[in-house]
Amino acid sequence: MSSSLRQKFYTFFLIILIILVCLPLLRNWRQKQIIEDEIQNFREEIAAKEISNKKLREAITYLESDSSLEETARLNLGMKKPGESVAVIKEEIATSSQLIQELKVESNYLKWFKYFFN
Repeated sequence: MSSSLRQKFYTFFLIILIILVCLPLLRNWRQKQIIEDEIQNFREEIAAKEISNKKLREAITYLESDSSLEETARLNLGMKKPGESVAVIKEEIATSSQLIQELKVESNYLKWFKYFFN
């Protein structure tokens, strides 16, 4: 009887020992997973920032170029190259009375009257 009791005690002791060893291992494994997820998120963020930086460098290069300066002068300052002519198209702004006249809806009998007698 004593050997069976001793065997049960050793089995119970080994189970407790295995649990005590595995708990920190599981905790460390979970922390490792969290850290790897954060690292992956940072890598994705770095890649996005690098793409953004590349686009900004291209924009800076373009804005520092002569063609950008020329385009800005043409559009904003109205400048032109020698021998070139500039055409300005002005939009006519409708007045409120014109808008009211366009929005008026005539009745059907007035349309027929105007059709036959005007």
